[in-house]
Amino acid sequence: MDDSSKAVPRYAVGDLVSCAYDLYYHYLSPMYDDYEREPFVGIIIEVEYAMFSELFGYEIIYLVLCVDGFTRYFAEEEIVRIS
Repeated sequence: MDDSSKAVPRYAVGDLVSCAYDLYYHYLSPMYDDYEREPFVGIIIEVEYAMFSELFGYEIIYLVLCVDGFTRYFAEEEIVRIS
C-alpha cells in the first residue's frame, strides 16, 4: 500500500485533548474495578501512522503527553479536542 492512502490526521501536534481508552477497561479484571476511569488530559506531541494489515490500511496513532507526566498512545477515535 502506498503513502497516498494515508488519512489526514484530525488533530495536530500541540492540540489540547481529552483521551479515554476505548477497549482497555473491557479487558480489566473485576479486581481493578476501582481503577481510575476518568479521561486523560494532555497535549499531542507526535502523530504516527501504523499499518496493522493491508486489509485495514493505515491507522493514525497519537502520542499524548498527559498532565500527570506520562506519555500515552491513543487512537483517533479515543481523542476529543478541548481547545
